Amino acid sequence: MKTLISMLASMALVLGATFVHADDHAAPSAPVGMVYGLDVSDPAAFAGAMGKYWSSPTGEQNPGVAILRQVVAGGESPISHIVSVVYPSYEAMDAAFAINAQSEDAATFQREVSGAVEVVTSSMFESTGLGSMKNQIGFGPGTASLYVFASVSDPAKYASAFQKMMGSTDIGETDTMLFAMPAGGVGDTTHVVSVTGKSVGAVMAQMNANRADKDFQKFIKEVRDIRTIEQNIVTVDMAVFGNMGG
Repeated sequence: MKTLISMLASMALVLGATFVHADDHAAPSAPVGMVYGLDVSDPAAFAGAMGKYWSSPTGEQNPGVAILRQVVAGGESPISHIVSVVYPSYEAMDAAFAINAQSEDAATFQREVSGAVEVVTSSMFESTGLGSMKNQIGFGPGTASLYVFASVSDPAKYASAFQKMMGSTDIGETDTMLFAMPAGGVGDTTHVVSVTGKSVGAVMAQMNANRADKDFQKFIKEVRDIRTIEQNIVTVDMAVFGNMGG
């Protein structure tokens, strides 16, 4: 089902901020990650188990950062929460997989959440390094994100038009990033755009402003023949766990 997979690859996207330098002019690095779409029946128990794992010796060795997000607008999908685990590289991701495969802490986590959560699906993402994070919103409880899933037939042309638009459009009090989806995406989805703000209201206000922005509308016209929108969803961060080093 398209809506199920579409949600999953999205939620790690905001985590690109994890590996960006504090300098507003620094170019975003290229994090990668896994995203898990979940049907959670006991959110408190699940969050507690996540906290226990990430505080364990295994969690302290894990080179990633995990964000637990609640889906507040996701269409007909049964996914209620998303867990995004983001790494600075594929090598770091491989190291985490190896650590967890031999860890009793990871096994305990799996046992503790077995009755509280069902994994609906999983996806992978890569940062393109394109977009703007000048507001350095990052992530954390209350942070909201809108994710736009798109099928792009000409990635180079789309990326060029996207970055041109970002250079001329006022993004207000939000940050916007473009990500590629190499595995587990919605049908034909190849890219996801994340718009992140300090609240749902801030994100939606920016989207309303975009509709009146001439440069944004020019971008929409430029990519209309090479881009198809697959899904839009909105999430709110609940908790952040893990290695916060950049």
